[in-house]
Amino acid sequence: MTITPSYDGEPECNGVIERFMRTLKEQCLYLHRFQNLAEAPRLIGDFITRYNTEWLIERLGHQTPVAARAAAMAA
Repeated sequence: MTITPSYDGEPECNGVIERFMRTLKEQCLYLHRFQNLAEAPRLIGDFITRYNTEWLIERLGHQTPVAARAAAMAA
């Protein structure tokens, strides 16, 4: 992994992570009232696991992130 700068007028450079963060907030953080600090990482981790193994992502050809990564590594 390498760091690459994002330039003015090129918001797509950061778009993937911004979209994921929006989904995380809408589907996990805004829906739960965490009882304590220890509960937050568990629930967030559960959501990320579900996202990676169950969600079909259009930009990945309607595959899960895990399946898309496996296909990319096999190629």
